[in-house]
Amino acid sequence: MYKGICEALHRELEELDEKFSSQGARMNGQELEHIDKMLHALKSLATYEAMEGNSEENRGGSYARGRSRMTGRYISRDEGHYGYNSQDPDGYRNRY
Repeated sequence: MYKGICEALHRELEELDEKFSSQGARMNGQELEHIDKMLHALKSLATYEAMEGNSEENRGGSYARGRSRMTGRYISRDEGHYGYNSQDPDGYRNRY
């Protein structure tokens, strides 16, 4: 989902990376803010996709993992909710 948006964001980030990879290229505050917003958008879209995948595809309590269609990264698909563990007395898995 939102594959076109993600690809456009990745292209823009790649262009900026090429620009700043050259020696002497300096980043100003506006460019940094633009990069931050793009990365935040990608992270938000990946989170949305992962949550949608958990709620629609994997309600069986499986601990299977899959790859995000947008980022290619592994995402958890366990128990339908992030951090939720029905076997833990307070309902949440220890993260540390």
